[in-house]
Amino acid sequence: MTTTPLHPLSNSAPTITKAGEFVPKINVPFIVKDLFKPGEVGMIAGAPGLGKSTITAAIAAHAAQGRNFGGLSVSNAVVIYYAAEDAYGVLCRAHPYMRDPAWNHAPFYVVHGAPNLLDADAPGKIARFVSTKQAEHGCDQALVIFDTLNRCIGEADENSSSVMGTVVGNATSIAQSTNSSVVIVHHTGHANPDRPRGSSAFHGNVDCLCLLSKAAETGSEKVALLNAVKQKNGQKLPPLPFKLSALEIGTDREGCTATVPMAIPMEPNSFASDLKHANDNGKPSRIGPERRKDIERVLTELAKSDPASFYSPTEIAARSGSVFNDVRGSDSLRKAVSRALEALVKAKKAERGQNGYRCAHPVSTAGVATADE
Repeated sequence: MTTTPLHPLSNSAPTITKAGEFVPKINVPFIVKDLFKPGEVGMIAGAPGLGKSTITAAIAAHAAQGRNFGGLSVSNAVVIYYAAEDAYGVLCRAHPYMRDPAWNHAPFYVVHGAPNLLDADAPGKIARFVSTKQAEHGCDQALVIFDTLNRCIGEADENSSSVMGTVVGNATSIAQSTNSSVVIVHHTGHANPDRPRGSSAFHGNVDCLCLLSKAAETGSEKVALLNAVKQKNGQKLPPLPFKLSALEIGTDREGCTATVPMAIPMEPNSFASDLKHANDNGKPSRIGPERRKDIERVLTELAKSDPASFYSPTEIAARSGSVFNDVRGSDSLRKAVSRALEALVKAKKAERGQNGYRCAHPVSTAGVATADE
């Protein structure tokens, strides 16, 4: 790769790559494989009532936990969900996946309200907040969600190409400066449900565009399909089905059952052709060190709430991330986690006690950043 002093068509020195020396990446980084990637901007658009926020919250929960869904591989990511319309509703929709005590410290943050993405200072403020949370959780990737677009542009006209061009530019700045996938939730047009509402300058320039539609012939079940109609440098995916259901959380004082919305990912082959390539990314070449790093992350998170307690390998395994997805659901998970724990003990990064393991070094909980900083 060579750099020229000055390109004749610009005032800066660009990087120039000789095409014959270029080698494409085999293991491309991702948050959700072939869908949302770090450094890119995506959009999920659909008509009212189709479950946009419910499905987006489900995807976000899987990213925060590093859990695969619907045949797609998922990598651990810090999730920053800007809920401009209904923060309480987003929290309710995430609750079915985050209610287990094992995920009390999962990096899923819901910001009540959202910044104006047309504000010149917004990208920098957001990037600083995202970077702080990444450092806090030892995770170099993030999923940043803005729900919805029209609440993130103030009084501006979403039909204006210049307005939407600025939004794309600011969203891209956030994505690239923080190694994040930025996803914007939006509405489809009233007259044309096959395209997002407003200027084509936005959805024409996003890296990934997903449209929601109602699945046909689903009987009594309500199923929505997430269709990736545009993917930058990604393999074509079949429609991803989500069953829109409700989780019972108790009984209110009138004796009525209380529920929260829940989107349940389904296998693509239940509504479309089998997704054979989705997990064809191979095992990481350094699987052992990556697993040890992930278990060290879990121990660090646990120490933030109770640094004196020891935790069993089973409790630790329940909190493990995406690097263990290929052995999850079998006895191999227990063995893999135990190997990682023993390696950390040997490296003096973990302590073994009668009741399990804990972090061997002090954990600071000071200096918590806010979304307004």
